Amino acid sequence: MSPRSNGAVHPPLATGRGNAHPSDSPSAPSQPPLAGTETGVQVRAAAARRRSRRGLLIAVLVVALGGVLAFAGANMLTRHSQVLAVTRDVPMGQVITSADLVVASVSTDPNLSPIPADERDRVVGMVAQVPLVKGELLTRGQVGAATGFVAGQQLVALPLKLGQLPARGLSPGELVLVVGTPGSAGSLDGSKPAVSQVDAVVDGVGKTDAASGITVVDVRVAAADGPGLARLASTGNLAVIVLPAGG
Repeated sequence: MSPRSNGAVHPPLATGRGNAHPSDSPSAPSQPPLAGTETGVQVRAAAARRRSRRGLLIAVLVVALGGVLAFAGANMLTRHSQVLAVTRDVPMGQVITSADLVVASVSTDPNLSPIPADERDRVVGMVAQVPLVKGELLTRGQVGAATGFVAGQQLVALPLKLGQLPARGLSPGELVLVVGTPGSAGSLDGSKPAVSQVDAVVDGVGKTDAASGITVVDVRVAAADGPGLARLASTGNLAVIVLPAGG
């Protein structure tokens, strides 16, 4: 006979082996994702974004560099300089005046070397070494220092011995009269001298040759008198007379 209970009904004790319902058993806690980790898709997306930003930065730099180069090139093409130009035809040998020049604005070109406009005062008074044409830019090789030798004149060399020029000698700039002296050697055909007399201006005086005693004197004469005076000089029969200043 089983012992009597005190009237309370006691549930059977769980043995832990097959008595518990599967749904009543506690589930294992899920592991939280590790901080700082990304899925493969996220990694690829982040890398793509970085490449995109880098490409955008390179594109911006290329565009900026192109703009700088374009600006520099345009600036070189459009940069202008103030230079001297010829406003009217000037014959070779003529002294340049202010009226012969005009200021022109031209694009800077390293292949050109026109005279800057601020040198205008220096150019005025120089002599044209070549014919200057209206409208052309003036360069340094086209002008030279004024020597007094102008268009319409010729330079003739006179070989003079003692007695054919003053004892004190001659100086550049002096006004002289060159005259032919008598003698058959003073004419081309024995009948008349090449010229009788020619007004001239002394341009230069050479050193006296010790052996011959000849001093070569260069004189400027009118173009019409040049050939005849040269023929007279070749005979040696001439003399130079110094004239007072002003003729």
